[in-house]
Amino acid sequence: MKKDLEFIILTRQELQIMKVVWDRGVATVKQVCDVISRTKPTAYTTILTLMGILEDKGALAHIRQGRAYVYRPLLSRQKATRNQIRDVVNRFFDGDPEKLIATVLDSEVTDPDRLPGVKSLLETRGHATGDGRQFVGA
Repeated sequence: MKKDLEFIILTRQELQIMKVVWDRGVATVKQVCDVISRTKPTAYTTILTLMGILEDKGALAHIRQGRAYVYRPLLSRQKATRNQIRDVVNRFFDGDPEKLIATVLDSEVTDPDRLPGVKSLLETRGHATGDGRQFVGA
């Protein structure tokens, strides 16, 4: 049964694994384990379990090559990012993305020199007009 990719939310460890698979295109458990263990020693069985969970969620699929399973992503990096952002907006900001943007501006954009870049991002995405008026857009 195919899982709905719209609702997959990744844990921190699952995201680490997905980043390796996204970067490589396909990967075995050993390859993922080798990459992740460069920064933090992680047991092969831990990675194996987590990749099984990701497959159950519908984020990964595997084929058998010799003795190894080769995993490929079914969930794209872009879709995963959108899912995580939607989850944060819903859980922390009562479904209001403007509250998220205000929080990012207040806590993360601390250099006033970066504000023109933020304004430019909004304008190029059609969320604000040149005179500051808001409209519903792309």
